[in-house]
Amino acid sequence: MPVTIPPADLYATNSRSTHYQGHQRLRDEEDAVGLAPQLASTGLAGDKLVAEGDVSKYATAEGQDDDDYSAKADQAGQGYPSVRETSIKGKAQRLMQVLVKHGVEARATEPVPEEERAELKWWSLVPQFTLWAAANTNILSFSAGVLGPNLFGLDFKSSVWVIIVFNILSAVPVAYFATFGPLLGMRQMVQTRYSFGFYPALLPALCNCLTMLGFLAVNAILGGQTLSLASGSGMSYDVGIVVVGIISLILSFLGLKALHYYSMSLFPIIIVLYIVLVGVTGSKLHLAKEVSKTIEVSAGQVLGYGTTMIGFTIPYASLASDFSTYLPTRTPKVPLFFMVYFGLLIPLICIPIFGAAAYLAAQAVPEWTEGAEGGVATLLYAMCGSGHVARFVMVLFAISVTANTAPTIYSCGLSSFVVLPFLAKVPRYFMAIAVTAIYIPVAIVGADHFFVALENFLAILAYWTAMYIPPNLIEPLIIRRPASILTYPVAIWNDRSQLPVGYAAIAGMCCAIPIITAGMSQAWWVGWIAKKIPVGGGDVGFEMGFVVMAIVYLPSRLLERRLTGR
Repeated sequence: MPVTIPPADLYATNSRSTHYQGHQRLRDEEDAVGLAPQLASTGLAGDKLVAEGDVSKYATAEGQDDDDYSAKADQAGQGYPSVRETSIKGKAQRLMQVLVKHGVEARATEPVPEEERAELKWWSLVPQFTLWAAANTNILSFSAGVLGPNLFGLDFKSSVWVIIVFNILSAVPVAYFATFGPLLGMRQMVQTRYSFGFYPALLPALCNCLTMLGFLAVNAILGGQTLSLASGSGMSYDVGIVVVGIISLILSFLGLKALHYYSMSLFPIIIVLYIVLVGVTGSKLHLAKEVSKTIEVSAGQVLGYGTTMIGFTIPYASLASDFSTYLPTRTPKVPLFFMVYFGLLIPLICIPIFGAAAYLAAQAVPEWTEGAEGGVATLLYAMCGSGHVARFVMVLFAISVTANTAPTIYSCGLSSFVVLPFLAKVPRYFMAIAVTAIYIPVAIVGADHFFVALENFLAILAYWTAMYIPPNLIEPLIIRRPASILTYPVAIWNDRSQLPVGYAAIAGMCCAIPIITAGMSQAWWVGWIAKKIPVGGGDVGFEMGFVVMAIVYLPSRLLERRLTGR
């Protein structure tokens, strides 16, 4: 008679090589029968290889030789059952097994063990540069530059200075947080639990999900509009948005390895495309300086655009280590920091400056003027000219959007597991489908109001990150100094009884929110501090909130640790 052991939980671990380390090899059918109750209750050899009660299923036929039987058992230990199930659940399990077997990443928030990480080679950090560079070498970065003169009324010189200064500062925490991926093997929002606490960390994780859904929507709108133009208006915006969404879903569904390969392939193409476009239009771009001579700039305009640029760049800090967790622990921090930093900084300075120059020059170039009035996609189309070459270029611009949306879907799904811990056993790739199903309808609805939605959305983003960044800087630099696997014990990542309670984070947020509100300057709200800034007011909500959060969090966290021991 065949021996059948209940099916394994397919999501207990991704590791295939360590399931049966340290246990006696199954010799015959009688051994299997004897071990089955132990396997079902405790796992193997004291190592919790699979979740309690979830032991891999395997079967043997009477008379099978020892080697064939052992192969079946080993295969079962890897989570590939040899007994066919006809139920829907069984079919779903087999499908998931096939996906994981062929390289689809299933791991969600569980820390990545050292044995599952890639080997450190001389080129190991290159994908970190290309992922961030490709994600920002797209038309959304171009549109961020257009916002300076378009919505804030800045001249070219002021726009350039705001873009450079605020991005230089905003990229620092992103690159710093990325260095903790190899050290701890934990996703960014899981690390947040070590400063905010288990339950308070739900709030920044929720804000992060909403942030990324917003970025996904505005990126999809741009991609959809660009594809529509490339088709000669034969494709509607809505269909273009769906096409961009499907491409991004496929990439994020496959996992981090696919994202790295895609970014390394796409980035050189898109950066060359921008260089060529700058060269072709250079004779007209210089008109931006002539147009700027008639523009008067106030401090309020500069601060407002600065807050918008912060909102464009610094939210990346909330997903920074999601893409570096598969690097080995011994990955050098300084080179990794600069790879991520310049991967962000180069496109986030060059592409927005190009966007600001193009929009201002459009005021003096008749053939660009109408395009600028229609939006970013139509401006780019006007700059490219007409004909098949222009349409091909627009297709490439649309594809460039997916280098941003695919990693964003990936991280949004990871953050959702922190917001909803009860979904822990759901495979990561299923959340990619859920995220896509949410943001595509939002993008379709908001397609007709892109610039207004983008400006309001980016400004709001800066405010919550003002409360997120300080605790996550103070914790490794002061509270847990020096940051290591000893001061950040990975084993407690999901243990609410050993993680911080979160009193310090709550106290900091309670003090920072009123200050942020007072410093805000938006179309729908101007705080009393913002009103005191000359010439129309200015937005200082992020800067003031950041300082207050840091001042309150540090002593509160020291007191919390003294009282609770966590």
